[in-house]
Amino acid sequence: MKSKYVNIDLFIIKKTNDRVLQNDIGKLFLKDNICEYKGPGDYISIDDFYKAIAYACLYKSLGKTVDERPASQITISLIQETHPKLLFKILEKNGAAINLVYPGIYYITGNYPFSMQMIVTKELERSNHSPLRVLTKNVDKEDVRQLLKISDELATQQDKNNLLSIVNASSSANIITYEDNKKEDENMAGIIEIAQREGEARGMVQKALSTAKNLKAMKVLSDEEIAKATELTLEQVKAIAV
Repeated sequence: MKSKYVNIDLFIIKKTNDRVLQNDIGKLFLKDNICEYKGPGDYISIDDFYKAIAYACLYKSLGKTVDERPASQITISLIQETHPKLLFKILEKNGAAINLVYPGIYYITGNYPFSMQMIVTKELERSNHSPLRVLTKNVDKEDVRQLLKISDELATQQDKNNLLSIVNASSSANIITYEDNKKEDENMAGIIEIAQREGEARGMVQKALSTAKNLKAMKVLSDEEIAKATELTLEQVKAIAV
């Protein structure tokens, strides 16, 4: 029999019990929050919907003790750029209720074991959700400006690094729009250029890691020689599994 592999773009956000989230998207969040994100041009089908539920069930079952991860403390967030008209139609036909609770945020209720929401990034409010709105191939100029203004409000280096990653991803898909913003505002130009440089640096590291992996697989050079040839650290080379 042919085996099939389940490929879904999921990440998990864990929240402490005492933390209150004011963000519209985070208001549904409980202890363990599973998110499936579809990039521009992609969408969540009815099969993806049930795959996300299946993954959440699997995640719930893999606790170290019985019911360590209660279903009542797990949520699922589905994220895509465009309005999921067909998905909503099928879900409603099967008895689910779709409720718009905030612009671009729909709660899905029905005979499901977890709390669920659909996030439509194009419909989100610009003032609160520019980091998600700019992840598109047709970014709005005002969304870019709103995103770059956020940089002054970030307190931690991790938050700043996350912002730079978003700017780099968005600018790569929207070169003209970002170039226009660079010409109009020197502060924005600086942020965009830093993000683009960091993106290029990460790309070079990934290429070096790929080369090192190929060299290790050939079993001709030592780890020290591979590190020297690729300009990676010895620790990075030793960590590569082949």
